[in-house]
Amino acid sequence: MVRSSYGDFSPWKAPAAFGDEDFKGNGLKTLQWLTNDLIPELKTAYGADREIYLIGYSLAGLFALWTAYETDIFSAIASCSGSLWFEQWDQYVSHHRIKHESYIYISLGGKEEKTKNQVMARVGDRTRKQEQILQNDSKVKKTILEFNSGGHFADSEKRLSKAVKWLLKNRKEQ
Repeated sequence: MVRSSYGDFSPWKAPAAFGDEDFKGNGLKTLQWLTNDLIPELKTAYGADREIYLIGYSLAGLFALWTAYETDIFSAIASCSGSLWFEQWDQYVSHHRIKHESYIYISLGGKEEKTKNQVMARVGDRTRKQEQILQNDSKVKKTILEFNSGGHFADSEKRLSKAVKWLLKNRKEQ
């Protein structure tokens, strides 16, 4: 089963930021599916002693970062072009702490905050603030904020590859 709608990755309900589809807030259900179904199945197939990384792009990037505040099963997180503009994200992170010692990679396209959409325009400030918060969190072993050229949809595969490379390199240096 693959999750893909706005509702499945949003941590809580929120009004639409673009278009007319509200965010349904089913992130907890997706996290429960990951922890109760998918991850146990993967551990059975590939070994129970492996570290687990969670990587996401766009709203899935927000979801990946949110899971680090909600559960202690991920050793590394990547939020590529994460939707940190999401309603109340700034309040949420000010009241929560990362639950597991983690390596966290964050990236953003250089043009993403240059938009007329006032909700999405705050993504740059929120992403820079997120990096500061993570740098001051004792559970975060190492974090980086990397800016890429282009807007939100530019080179997503390349950006995800950079995230994986950084996480693997930094976990190996441990």
